[in-house]
Formats: sequence, C-alpha cells, structure tokens
Amino acid sequence: MKELEKKIYEIEVFGFTIVENAISKKEAVSLKRHLKTALELDMKKYDERPQKKEHHIVDLTSSAPIFLDLLDNDIMHEIFSRFLSDTCILYTYSSTILRPNETIDVHAIHIDTPRLIPNYYYAMQMTLALDDFTIENGATYYLPGSHKSELTPCEDIFNRYAVPTVRKAGDALFWNPRTYHRAGINSTDETRFAVSTYAVRSFMKQRFDFPRVVPKENLKGVSERVKRFLGFNTRVPASIDEYYVSPENRLYKANQG
Repeated sequence: MKELEKKIYEIEVFGFTIVENAISKKEAVSLKRHLKTALELDMKKYDERPQKKEHHIVDLTSSAPIFLDLLDNDIMHEIFSRFLSDTCILYTYSSTILRPNETIDVHAIHIDTPRLIPNYYYAMQMTLALDDFTIENGATYYLPGSHKSELTPCEDIFNRYAVPTVRKAGDALFWNPRTYHRAGINSTDETRFAVSTYAVRSFMKQRFDFPRVVPKENLKGVSERVKRFLGFNTRVPASIDEYYVSPENRLYKANQG
C-alpha cells in the first residue's frame, strides 16, 4: 500500500493520521516566529472585544502573507481533496496554542462538529505542529474510531483507548472533526504552537467571507488554487446586476461541487 493510501486508510478507520514533514523544520521555525508576532498584534487590536480569547487568533488569512503561502501546501490539498473533492474551501484558519500549566475548554473531551452523516465526509482538519508535540507539553489525545459513532464516550472509555498524537515540528495531523479528542496538560515551561486549517465542501458556509476579509495586498502572487480554497469561486451575487453577467464574470464559477 502506498504511503498516501495508508494515511487515507487511517483517517477512514481511526479518524486521524499523522503525516511527517508536511513542511520543513525551517518553515516551521519561520511560521512560529510570524505567529508570535501575529498574536501580539491580534491582542492589541481585539483585546477588549466580546468573546475574544487570550492568545488565540480566529483568522490567520489576514495576518502575514506567509500564512497564505501555507494554504498552497501540496500534501494538505491532496488529502483534503480525497475526502472533500478538489473544489473544497476553507472554513476557518486559526492558531492552536497551549500555554504551560493552564486548563481551558480544549481539555474537555469534545468534537469540533456535531453532525454525523454515515459514510460521508463534509469536513476535514489539519493541525500543523510548529513545535514538537510531546506528552510533556500536552500532545492532544484522540479516540480511534469515535468519528463513526453517535455516542459520546465517557471519561473511563476515553482514558482507556485514546492515544496521544506525539509528533515533530513540521508534522501534520489530519483528522475528521467528528473524532473525539482533548488536549493534554502542558507541564513544561514553554508555550506550544501550532496552526489549524479546517476545510469543508464547496457548498457550505465559511466562518468568514474570506474574499472580503483577506487584505488585497496579501493576495498578490497567490495561486489560483489558494484563491479557490479561500472561496473566490463560490461567492454569491450581492445584487441583481452582479447576477446578470456573462459566465466568465460570474462570482460563482461552474463545476464547484
């Protein structure tokens, strides 16, 4: 079985898989540096806003252009496309940070979507490690096969069968958001950094209207694949005038799933 097919199989059976070296160590170091800067700017700008969580960025597309570059990752698109088709779009793109010795909502057993449609994938996530994920710094635990069940696992079942997703910086965890999981406790003295990319099928709503959210200067030089992933091919008209245009000028392109 080819390596990619093994990963696809693991996602289908267990609900998750780890792909090593999805990006290089050098890229991970650079992304982590930019993420730290983005976090500082985000806190200054939105610190007083309702629902703002400390040390969490809800949208990375409007941060440094390097984060848009990551959305052109071949491995990410290959796996997302296998489950969601090659017209899939971005639902949300956020920071995933675990600070030392804190207990927050991600430490509870949970799933990231409540919808269970047997034998059908409508969403997939990639959590990209920018630090090594270890037992000591709280590597997330996932319960294999739980994405196929309507039942919520009790604490005893989860603790008995869940496995920690230990991996190196640059490794990517791909997982079905229906898989039950929870973060471990970061017992080190260092904050652990990662980014999360959540993709959905093209007919679903995005958390943000990315074609309007992403700064125009950040879009210079990005590929057509990234624009499609951001939702540029699935926009809807904002007026009747925008509806009555030639096919090549339509916001919603043909054959988008």
